[in-house]
Amino acid sequence: MKSKTKRLFLLLLSVILIFNFNSIKGTAGKSVTKTVRVGYYQNEVFQEGASDKAVKSGYAYEYYRKLSEYTGWNYEYVYGDFVTIYNMLLNGDVDLVAGLAYTESRSHLISYPDKPQGTEQYSIVKHQGDDTITTNPTTLNGKSVGVLDSAIKVALENFLEKKNIAANVVTFSDYDALLEAFDKREVDTLAGESDGIYDRSHAETLYPFGETDYFICTSKDRPDLLKELNEAQSQLFLEYPDYISVLRNKYYPETLASRAFTSSEKEWLTSHESVVVGYLNNFLPYSDTAKDGKVTGLIKELVPYLFKQLGYETVAIEYVGFDTYDELVKAMDDEEIELAFPVGGGLFFSEEDGMFISKPVISSLTDLIYSTNYYDNSKQIFAVNESNKLQYYYIANHYPDATIEYYPSIDACLKAVLKGEATYTTLNGLRTASMLKNPDYEKLSFRQLGYADDMCFGVKIGNEGLLKLIDRGLSRAGTEYVNNLGLVYSDNMYKYTFKDVLRENFIGAFIVFLIILAILILLLLYSVRINRKRIREKEDAKREIETVNQEKFVFLNKMNNYMREPINNIVSLIRISENMNDLTNIKNNLAKMGSFSKELTTILNNILNISSFESGQVKIDDSLSLYNFFGKRVLIVEDTLPNQTITSDIMKKAGMEVQIANDGLDAYEKVKAAPSGYFDAVLINVDDRNIQGYLFIKKIRDMENDIRSEVPVIAITADESESGKEKIIKSGMNGYITKPYDIKAILDKLSGIIL
Repeated sequence: MKSKTKRLFLLLLSVILIFNFNSIKGTAGKSVTKTVRVGYYQNEVFQEGASDKAVKSGYAYEYYRKLSEYTGWNYEYVYGDFVTIYNMLLNGDVDLVAGLAYTESRSHLISYPDKPQGTEQYSIVKHQGDDTITTNPTTLNGKSVGVLDSAIKVALENFLEKKNIAANVVTFSDYDALLEAFDKREVDTLAGESDGIYDRSHAETLYPFGETDYFICTSKDRPDLLKELNEAQSQLFLEYPDYISVLRNKYYPETLASRAFTSSEKEWLTSHESVVVGYLNNFLPYSDTAKDGKVTGLIKELVPYLFKQLGYETVAIEYVGFDTYDELVKAMDDEEIELAFPVGGGLFFSEEDGMFISKPVISSLTDLIYSTNYYDNSKQIFAVNESNKLQYYYIANHYPDATIEYYPSIDACLKAVLKGEATYTTLNGLRTASMLKNPDYEKLSFRQLGYADDMCFGVKIGNEGLLKLIDRGLSRAGTEYVNNLGLVYSDNMYKYTFKDVLRENFIGAFIVFLIILAILILLLLYSVRINRKRIREKEDAKREIETVNQEKFVFLNKMNNYMREPINNIVSLIRISENMNDLTNIKNNLAKMGSFSKELTTILNNILNISSFESGQVKIDDSLSLYNFFGKRVLIVEDTLPNQTITSDIMKKAGMEVQIANDGLDAYEKVKAAPSGYFDAVLINVDDRNIQGYLFIKKIRDMENDIRSEVPVIAITADESESGKEKIIKSGMNGYITKPYDIKAILDKLSGIIL
């Protein structure tokens, strides 16, 4: 009997809980909308756009919009200054008002929800440079204090009474009037919300005098709204417990208090007219020393910009470059430099190096570099540049069990991976593309890691004033400015050196080749003239000699036409290359010049062996058109090394990054393992049954709800029949390329699909 009673009780309790839960969900998530009148007053950052046609934004506005996701409320905005809006709430002319602090007297006039909208600190603010008012509250005696006619005024009056201060309290009905009066120095100080007084660079916070929670309040006439508000806030903070913190950081990343210089910052600025910045060489786009001996990289632009943001453009900046990270750290320890860049490794390693680090200047994801020839995932041997400990710090933090082998430079690390001496090395994400442009590294591949690599400024422990100034400058500069600087210097990493080699060596050798070719042609012409003379002298062989002569003249005319085009092309390419900065295009031009040189060599061989000449024997290849596939990633699926090499070379010369798979299953695993959108196209041979091209396309397209299933797939085939082409398209592939290769046709096809 007790058991039945217990089961009946539990069943009844469950029904009650389900009913209550559904009731809450029905209120917080119902689709029926209710129009709610919102009293909307202007308040910097907190609540912007208090007029009919103005764009609304701010902390309170976003909070309102979030609540409507739970309540289904439709808002009707009513505008006015703060005092007007508050009185409208008392009279029931509006239903909701945000940003109201709790007071005992107000609690009888308006309704407060269970949870606050946020927390606000009240501060006394003075004009920067006014030394008659200090952090000693008694200096407010006889001074005027502007304040909003709200709960802040009550808190201010209590503070002044408690401190026995006789100040003149000037009341304002809205924030705009208060701030305007302060800016015009009509009041000596103001009492305001630390977050609300957002952007006053001429102001200085003295001290807080109170703190309170603030709420979205409802009219006493709307208990229904108060109930729905409580339910919505409870559900919001259940699902997003950090919502208030996220919202505060979004709209108030820098409060008035944080904008005022601290005593340590003021001391540094007062005692310093210059700063010595140490930087790391050979680490573009971050820092390096140019050929003229001056600093280059984003460090060159960034430090002056930070002091400009602080309003101290007169600070002189001196730069000193160092070849190794250890030398940079030692110079900091010996106080030869005051600011070091770039440094990193997190709190532990920076403590080991005896320095404080700033907030990240720039963050980028690191790339793991490996060789397709020697890749072995079972080993974790990292090649590390001994001159730059930032690489070691990154690996030590994220791969603590890895074996580390040291090399004298990053180039030596890359070559160690190529040779199979190390499984991996790493490259900072902003350096990868430019470093791997070097043709020596064409067999290296990379994949992006999930851990960010933070580049920071460093100061010696104890120099907190400079550190705080740098952090303040970085906050004001913003990430977009720094990221753009990084991209600019990334593009310019390797624009010289190779051009000089081209001009000093290749052009001279090619001119010699042209001279030799011209001499041979002149010798041939001389030979023709001698033969013509002999023909005239030998009457008995006149017919035969005339025939031979005619063939020679025809041949020379063809030679003239054939040679004119490659020679003109070579000369044009030389002129173009002299004015180029881009290594990839220069490399392409060299390849073209080499191709034209081979054509000229073939023609020369025919000249020297006239007897073997046959009509139509000499052909001129079409030149490779220029395309811009830089940064595009393609996966090539071929089963033989020659096929892989030929296809890969074409793609790489067009600027693409290439990975290789031996068959369809291998290709499927690579696509599946890569991040979504990593590959821009897959080229797969469908002629060889071992390639499993059609199995690959089926498995890829069957990847449900995965963006990787949409990767463009292009078939490589020697079958030009209509049935073969139809089979390719029906399988789900995006197109086909036929053998033998027509390079222009291949690149045209890819351009139409992935550009």
